[in-house]
Amino acid sequence: MIAIWKKEFIQSFSSVFSFITIGIFIAVSYYLSDFVSKSSLITGIKFAEAGYVSGLVFLIYVMGFLFIFSLFHDTINRETESRTIRFLVTKTSRSSIIIGKLLGIFSYWFVCLLISFSIIAFFSHQFYIKTFVSLFVMLAYIVALCVLMSCLIPKRSMSMFVGLLLSISIPTFGLWSLFSEKLWLKVFKYTTPYHYMLEGGKSGWITVLLFAAIMVGVSILSLHRRDL
Repeated sequence: MIAIWKKEFIQSFSSVFSFITIGIFIAVSYYLSDFVSKSSLITGIKFAEAGYVSGLVFLIYVMGFLFIFSLFHDTINRETESRTIRFLVTKTSRSSIIIGKLLGIFSYWFVCLLISFSIIAFFSHQFYIKTFVSLFVMLAYIVALCVLMSCLIPKRSMSMFVGLLLSISIPTFGLWSLFSEKLWLKVFKYTTPYHYMLEGGKSGWITVLLFAAIMVGVSILSLHRRDL
């Protein structure tokens, strides 16, 4: 599992888009923090935490699905299509493959967030640990869903297409459901993480982590039942 973790983490940096993603996070963190810091000096107003982290919150809550699905939609079906997973299952368990892949992806996003929040801390003179944890909880949900999709969809081209649809529909309908009383949107309100993350407090975080754990469990079960 450790070897899979390391390989997935290193492989996360193998594409140009992965560096573009990190660049976007760094740029948003730097320029927004710089703007907030200079504005507070000019106006004499001490900006709240939201002023510094709003850019990152937007990137992860609205664009997070797109970033993660674009980078990692084929994390499992890449192995099944190329048949390299047959080699992996002779060395370790199928559960370890899923967990190792997840840890590798989590490590990549941990680095992205840590760099971004370090830049913010440089300008704000404090590290917003609560927001850091909440954003990582959101990322845990998205990553778990991405891995589940990659387990259930055997073809990489199809998982890319489905991932694109999900990355647009989940934020759109999930956020819309928070401001609408339409009955059909209630499904999205209680099955997407936005209601729990934005309105549920710390208990909402636990609910989102529970959803993520269930999706990881289904991913493991799916891989166990698949004939490799």
